[in-house]
Formats: sequence, structure tokens, C-alpha cells
Amino acid sequence: MNRPEDRPADEKAQPSWQRTPCPQWCARVHEEGDHPEDRYHQSEPTFFPAIVSTHATTPIMDSFEGIDMLARVCQYVDDVVAWVAIEPAERREPRLVLTVESAQLLERGLAAQLARHSES
Repeated sequence: MNRPEDRPADEKAQPSWQRTPCPQWCARVHEEGDHPEDRYHQSEPTFFPAIVSTHATTPIMDSFEGIDMLARVCQYVDDVVAWVAIEPAERREPRLVLTVESAQLLERGLAAQLARHSES
């Protein structure tokens, strides 16, 4: 994505529907004709490979699939709540959407689990 400040001067003006400037982390280009549901800020994604399971199978390994995932911060324009989306790069599921606060709790929980795992 091109950050708004990287655009030519004549394309930097924010759309009339955008009442406040983008957060510093926003990499999304906003256009005057953006549909109301598409009026949100979005960070550059962080990509990572993952193994996911989209079906309830026993054993669980029978439904493992390797895919490219991404994580990014999003926030609707004029909203105070930001969220972290963790989703596949090239399809819609599986998807996890958390508030920033919940993502921070997940980060601590994952760190604790990984610390326990490395102790064994």
C-alpha cells in the first residue's frame, strides 16, 4: 500500500467524509468514492506462514493445512475502537479479529505458553 504522504501533492487531500487525519500507522489510501463500509484505517500487514485447521477432525492433524497468514491493525474512520485482524492472505477463513486490548492479552498468553514449552 502507498501511504498517503507518499502520494503526489494533488492526491493528498483527505476525502470530504474523513473528518480527522489518519492515524500514523494507517497505510490505506482513502478516496472520495469509498463505500461507507470501506472507510477504515489499516496498517501495513505483517505476513507469516502458519498451519491452520478449518474442520473439526480427530485427530486434529487430519485437517491441518499450511497457508500464508497476515496480521494488521484496522479502525473504522471516526471510531475509537481499533482491532487486530489475523487472517489468511488469500481467502476469508479462518479469521480472528480482536480489539487491541484483547490482542495484547493474547500476546502475553502466547508468550507464557511458549515460555512453558521452552522449559520442557
